[in-house]
Amino acid sequence: ISINILLCLSESTTMAPATPEPIASTKGRQIPIVCPGHTRPLAELQFRSVHENDEKRTFLVSACHDKMPMLRDAATGDWIGTFAGHKGAVWSCRLDPAALLAGTASGDFSVKVWDAITG
Repeated sequence: ISINILLCLSESTTMAPATPEPIASTKGRQIPIVCPGHTRPLAELQFRSVHENDEKRTFLVSACHDKMPMLRDAATGDWIGTFAGHKGAVWSCRLDPAALLAGTASGDFSVKVWDAITG
């Protein structure tokens, strides 16, 4: 199962340094990002934007019936990690404001708090 996400980017048209033609603008366009990996339906998604070293990064955490919540880079859809350990479908997921901790709640009657950096 793939997650199809539409992101609305607000970047302006830019010029590549060695290219005389402008790069296509993404302003107001929705760009689909496919995130393969889950094998069952999703129960919840959460985005979290953080600023580190003057750079904004956005993360996506997904709760899924396959018992394997995943963390991704929301800008690219790239997989960062999987939080393995639940014995039932994961119904809820959250990232703390700094995106350093992830919390998941499962149908196995457990709640887990994960280090979002190391798992």
